Amino acid sequence: MAGSPEFPQNVESDATDRANGRPTRVRSERIQSAILAAAMVEFADRGLHGGRIARIAQRANVTRATVYKHFDSKEAILEKLSATCAQRVRSTLAQAIDMEQAPAAVLRAVASCLYRCSILADSKAISRIEVAESERLPAVARRSRERRSLALEPLSEYFEKLSMNGQLTLEDPPRAAMQFAHLVTSALEPLFGDELTAEQGPETWINSAVDVFLRGALCPGAAGHDDMSSR
Repeated sequence: MAGSPEFPQNVESDATDRANGRPTRVRSERIQSAILAAAMVEFADRGLHGGRIARIAQRANVTRATVYKHFDSKEAILEKLSATCAQRVRSTLAQAIDMEQAPAAVLRAVASCLYRCSILADSKAISRIEVAESERLPAVARRSRERRSLALEPLSEYFEKLSMNGQLTLEDPPRAAMQFAHLVTSALEPLFGDELTAEQGPETWINSAVDVFLRGALCPGAAGHDDMSSR
């Protein structure tokens, strides 16, 4: 697979670790990282159903027993990969939100973060797998939705603050955060194909999503409302 990561040789050997005085925890984390990277390639190539623990172990240069020592199933590996993607989204959103900036500027920064995260190869692969497996594994799909909600908490909290100070009119900030994320990331082109073209965006796409959202959410008289109304 083009672009596949290179995995360390003899990742299970602890001789170097002992010689360098590295703690067991560091070695364990290194092995787990190799397993996750290998699983990402395996699942992207073959899907969750077609993926095999034996091939993941081979790619990661560990034994099957080692894989099972860290994860009890393919589903557990998928959930760890999904949680890592969700945490990345949460961290980038928290960094993008600045209460000193106008809502439109903040939402453009947030939308840019959401878009960039959604087109990363691992995010796209995880999203495709979760969509494909949602009927067969409803519990995995449910936990994926819960992780998305948690990832969007910084945006939900931002919306709640703006609602409290009269800048936005939102009855349900968490739902509004999810709806805004859908406006930005629900296009099928980035999920099942390449990035949006120059004509489609991403800047044009992001600005359109922000405009549509704010037209319905900005309170009359709030900063930016007149500008939105005149477009």
